[in-house]
Amino acid sequence: MATTSSKDVIFGIAGKELRSFLGNPTGYVFLTLFIALCAGAAFWPREFFDRNLADLATLNRQMPLILMLFVPAITMTLWADERRAGTDELLLTLPVRDTEVVLGKFLGAVGVLSIGLAFSLANVAVLAYLGEPDVGLMFSTFLGYWLMGTLFVAVGMIGSLLTTNVTVAFVLGVLGCAAFALAQSVAIGGGVIGVALLAGLASLGWLVAFGSGIHAGYAALVGAFVGVVLWLGDVVPGFTGLFAAFDAPSHFASFGEGVIRLGDVVFFAGGTAVALYLCGLLLSRRHW
Repeated sequence: MATTSSKDVIFGIAGKELRSFLGNPTGYVFLTLFIALCAGAAFWPREFFDRNLADLATLNRQMPLILMLFVPAITMTLWADERRAGTDELLLTLPVRDTEVVLGKFLGAVGVLSIGLAFSLANVAVLAYLGEPDVGLMFSTFLGYWLMGTLFVAVGMIGSLLTTNVTVAFVLGVLGCAAFALAQSVAIGGGVIGVALLAGLASLGWLVAFGSGIHAGYAALVGAFVGVVLWLGDVVPGFTGLFAAFDAPSHFASFGEGVIRLGDVVFFAGGTAVALYLCGLLLSRRHW
């Protein structure tokens, strides 16, 4: 009897998620909005013409915010829809590992993200018409977009896994992505992000320890209270700066300048791996 390899399972689930998104008219609406927002952010500001440079500097500043909204629109249905319809129970009873399910859904969402970025390459064509963009700069810029987007996909998957409501999943995804997108751009961003992360860790810890989300909200409140005390009470010096290091735009900046730094790649890849691990941990609790 033939056995199905892990690769076949992962790509099978990824293909299902990709077809599900592209088979829905709403998916094309989101893709169209993404492309339009990218084009507007790149060429609408007068600064683009004043600088007289064939680059995407104006888009680079807005891309974290665009991805912060676009990516949760992709991930909000990954788990929430299946849990609402009860099809997740069928999926979890199949002879597949949790890791395969998580990676399959992740690759499906990354596939949608990649399609959106591929269409936004039209911006490079406009640059080529107006001037002579540097190929290496364009490559590093879009690589940075993709790496930042994959991190946001993994974060958005956690939000979708925590609820059966698609709207709530979208909001949770936006909040999670905002934690990385606004850590430094907001005056008190680092402190707020620190409090939010501690609240999230407390909630996840409760879910892992007790396998139930009934009182996870109270655990989140306790974590948030601890964070506020550490921050405002100056119990931990440099609390705001510590969490400001999670600022995704800062780690993306070198890509937008045509430089691919190992530390920035590790930040995005490592953050993605941690978020996917948390997804697998949360999913494994469903079997208990």
